[in-house]
Amino acid sequence: MSRKVLLTLTGGLLCAVVPAGAQQQGPLRTGPPQAQRKAPLQWPNLEGRRLAFLLGVWEEKVSYAAASGEEKSEEGTGRWFARPALGRYIQFNYEGSGPLGNYRALGMLTFDRDALSFRMWWFDSEGGVGDYRGNFVDENTLTLEHRGKTEGRDFRERISYTRVSPMQVRTKIEQAWDSGEYKVYLEAVATRIGDRPPTGPGAVPQPQRPPGE
Repeated sequence: MSRKVLLTLTGGLLCAVVPAGAQQQGPLRTGPPQAQRKAPLQWPNLEGRRLAFLLGVWEEKVSYAAASGEEKSEEGTGRWFARPALGRYIQFNYEGSGPLGNYRALGMLTFDRDALSFRMWWFDSEGGVGDYRGNFVDENTLTLEHRGKTEGRDFRERISYTRVSPMQVRTKIEQAWDSGEYKVYLEAVATRIGDRPPTGPGAVPQPQRPPGE
């Protein structure tokens, strides 16, 4: 993920799911009438199944676009896992290393039933928060876009996750300033190294090596 820009993005919210059966009696009842409440989504729901290609433990190689034609692109690496959370989210835990040093982040991806679109909040180790919204542009590619301001300038960032195969996901991040066109910031190729991330908080797992290697 982009460290340079995610430090400045704004927005974000982590939501808790209220069980449909949790009701209070008498005058202590709070919130909207029960008939107006939405039942919590169960995993995997329809939208969750579309996101399932992101689940698992991944190791990726990152290529940062050169600032000019005279410069060479720079390389980086990343490790991340994605798992269901709270019955309606996908939680990302990410660790990476690139030209700007080490980077860690936490992401929450869900489907917004009111806006009928997918939404992702991204929190990084430098205190940056990003708010992205979008949808599938085809059966294999989810594209999410952020719009905001950075240092007083209009800024847009577009992230695309593409399922290449059950074992590979490609990520592309594009950026645009003011009314300019999008330009590629980085591209990454992630390879699945496991199906089950750790059950508690903690670091992204290292890939498991065969005995004796």
